[in-house]
Amino acid sequence: MKSLMGRLWNNTIHLEGKFMRTAWQLFIPGKVTVEFFKGKQERYPHPIRLFAIVMFLFLFTLNSMLKNWESKHGGSLFYFNSSIDTDTTGTDKMGRSSSLYEQMKHNAMLYDMRQDYKHLPSEWKTPQAKKAVDSMIQAYQDRYGVWQESQTDSIFQGSRDSINLGFNNIQIASLDIIRLDPEEIIERYHYIKWYEQLIVRQGIKSYKTPDALAHAYVGSLTWTILAIVAIMSGILSLLYWRQRRYYVEHFIFLLHFHTGVMLLMLLAILGYQTGIWANNIIRVAAFLPVPAMYFALWRFYGQGWFKTFIKWILYGFLYVFAFAFAFLLGLFVVFAIY
Repeated sequence: MKSLMGRLWNNTIHLEGKFMRTAWQLFIPGKVTVEFFKGKQERYPHPIRLFAIVMFLFLFTLNSMLKNWESKHGGSLFYFNSSIDTDTTGTDKMGRSSSLYEQMKHNAMLYDMRQDYKHLPSEWKTPQAKKAVDSMIQAYQDRYGVWQESQTDSIFQGSRDSINLGFNNIQIASLDIIRLDPEEIIERYHYIKWYEQLIVRQGIKSYKTPDALAHAYVGSLTWTILAIVAIMSGILSLLYWRQRRYYVEHFIFLLHFHTGVMLLMLLAILGYQTGIWANNIIRVAAFLPVPAMYFALWRFYGQGWFKTFIKWILYGFLYVFAFAFAFLLGLFVVFAIY
């Protein structure tokens, strides 16, 4: 056990020393990759290990920033701020946040209240009773910040209050989402195709727990970025095919570059959280990788300024498509399995 713990300690210190020596060099476009392929691998952590460490720190910090935002604003990014009406003691109004699903539940309750009143005996519907019911409904709307009431309970009654799940024009009445489980909705709306059933099940789940979907996707960002690196490495192989480089050279080059980008964003977020600088620094940090890629290509591949500029433009144009593809694919996978 002593030997095992000693090796763990030595490897940890060794990795930390390499990481500290490498971290600042990542901000010099292409430098770490150039040194790495000059045979100085022992000076630097393994590229994938370095990427994993920085990504872990970045995602941990990003998650902390989101939680701080939630605690500061009294809800998540998917929640709507409303107000609670003053109570009988005259206390001031205070902020309350509610998700779209909770708003739908309040709407459904108000709809049921009005429908129950309509079915009362006519002799009970006095002006005083109507005024009392309207007052209670208004108080309920003010208390929970309800915008409007649901209209009908299903599409079979001409619903004017339905939710579009965003795929294949799948619309479901909001009251049905509240009252029925996904399997009952699938049967009632006659969704036969497998992808329609998947959209209904996962779409309703995302309405009920929007934070779960967001956190699941944040957790998958590592694989999304690795997919982008893999795709763009193939693009660089084509752009620099005359240099006859191995695919792994392009892969490590982009892995180092994206590690540097994540480290830059990590420092920007940490500075914003600690109040060192304003959130505008985050926007600047998000823009800096664009010109930095030009200098990284020029340093690593060693071509002239004009050729590098042309390939930088092509790279940037194709990167947008690769990013969109990887982002949407990652979003779909997370949506399907979370």
